[in-house]
Amino acid sequence: MVSHDDRPATLGRILVIDDDAALVEVLTSSLVESGFDVISAHHGGDGLMLADVQKPDLVLLDVRMPGMSGVEVLQQMRTRWPRLPVIVITGLGDTGLARALLDRGAFDYVAKPFDHDHLQRCVAAALTMLKPRSRSAAIA
Repeated sequence: MVSHDDRPATLGRILVIDDDAALVEVLTSSLVESGFDVISAHHGGDGLMLADVQKPDLVLLDVRMPGMSGVEVLQQMRTRWPRLPVIVITGLGDTGLARALLDRGAFDYVAKPFDHDHLQRCVAAALTMLKPRSRSAAIA
């Protein structure tokens, strides 16, 4: 299957926002290998700008980042793009905060260190939520 610009179609575009460059690299590699188009940002503000321009189908968002925290980014995303699924990535000690973020509109959370298969299932579940015709509308 080929998209209009002759690039192979992907399973969806995922925006990864995390200040850990090594983790972003591992996530990107794993997700690209699974058929996703991946864009990334290392700061919350950059992630919001990329989301506005690149129109991702889903966001993987770290909770603890310098500058704008994942909490602030999630709040902005819920205001701007209420239907955009956001999966929070958190350290093991942050599960209480992650649960609070679920109450604020995150789709799910995955604790670090995470199992890549579990993350893939969370991503698939979030994208399945969006009907094919409405996926592009998630961030419109």
